[in-house]
Formats: sequence, structure tokens, C-alpha cells
Amino acid sequence: MALDAHSLAERLRRDYERFSPAQQALARYLIDRLPDVPLLSAHEVAAAAHCSPATVVRFAQALGYAGYPELQRAVRAAQRPALAPRRAGQLGLLVAEEGIESALAADRLEIEDAAARLGPRGLAPLIAALDGRSPLVVVGEGYAEAVVALLCERLERAGRAVVRIAGTSPRERARLRAMDPRAGVLAVALGGETRAAEEAVAAARAAGVPAVALVDSSLSPAARTPLARVVPAQALAAGLAPAATQPGLALATG
Repeated sequence: MALDAHSLAERLRRDYERFSPAQQALARYLIDRLPDVPLLSAHEVAAAAHCSPATVVRFAQALGYAGYPELQRAVRAAQRPALAPRRAGQLGLLVAEEGIESALAADRLEIEDAAARLGPRGLAPLIAALDGRSPLVVVGEGYAEAVVALLCERLERAGRAVVRIAGTSPRERARLRAMDPRAGVLAVALGGETRAAEEAVAAARAAGVPAVALVDSSLSPAARTPLARVVPAQALAAGLAPAATQPGLALATG
């Protein structure tokens, strides 16, 4: 029986000593970078864990999954806790027993769910928390930098004062410590690169200013922020795309 993401992490720790050396290296990588798994191919995981792609596939099967893609879906399901479970076979992939209409319907449900999370109703608590705050300190590193850049563009276009922070260097930390008491913090954390977002939220708490977070994983430490919204990374990027009146624009007008 395939494990959910939380049970997977527990098993990797519990059974670690029973694994082969190659499996142990892979288990260590998965434990440390579990939120990144949906973004990484089996070849990328193998390279990072210094093993072969075949080892990644066989290890996933030994853990009870049909293969590495099913392991990815288990982790992705934990990152998107508000989604209703899909029917067996309705995974947005073309397989023999389902036609293209069914596959597209599954993808449409995912897109609609992401739009709801990015729309005014889904982001209302976050928008309300930052209402009237200036400047808005927008923070994110690594994968999140592209999303941060788009957010800053939207906010500046709407006439909001923005301070952009893209890391945890001494200079960036100093900027966080010198935060204006009238500011608000918008932290973005994608994958395992959450340190900048976490430090921004901590600095906001110390300064007594509101902070909200957009994260792509409920496993992310940044998801423990009181006002956090879990949105898939690809949906964040799509929702903030330059063309059209995307739902993500609601944040810029808050």
C-alpha cells in the first residue's frame, strides 16, 4: 500500500538502518528535500543523491509505490491539502483506460482549484492583513524569486511601495531588522528553500508588523505562519502571469 507523504517521511527515518548504502543516501536526500520532490525528475534526484535513476525507481517501488511518479503524487497531495481526492486513474495523465477528455477534465479541476486559491476569496485573509501597510516587504529565494519578481511588478504597477529581499545575506538580514513599523511582509517559499521566508516572518513578528506567506507545500516550515496559503508552485506562476486579468492580481490591489 502506497504511503502518504507524512507516513513516507516516518518510514524513511524508522527503517533507515535496514536500507542498503545507496538507499540510505537516497533516504537522507528525500528526508531533507521532500517538499522538492514534485519539482524533480528521477534523474535529478539520482544525481543529487549520488545513485542511479534505476535505484530511485526501485526504491520507490520497495516503499509501496508503482514507481517514482506515484511517490511524487503522494507528496504533491500533501502539498495541496484542500483538494478533494480524485478517482482512481484520474491523475491528469494519459493512460490506456481513460481518454483525452477525462485527462483534460482532471487538469481543469486542478486549474480551477488553483484559481480559487489565488482569487479574492482564497487570498482575502492575506490581502486584509496587508491592507494599508507600506512599504510591502516581499521576500523569497531560489525557486520563489521569479514569483517575487512578478508580485513586485504587480504591486508597483498598482502604486504600492515595495521592498524586495531575495536571500539571507548579512545585508538582507540588516534590511529586515530595520523594517519600518508601518510595513507588511509577504513571504514566498517554494520547495525546500524556505529560510528567507522564515527569517522574514520572524523579523516581522519582532517588529510587530503583519506577515503573510504563500507556500507550495504544507510540509514547508513557512506553512506554520499563522496566515499562510498553500498554492502549487506552477499555479503561483500561472496566476501571476503578465497577460490578462489573472486572479493573482487581487493581491496587488489589496
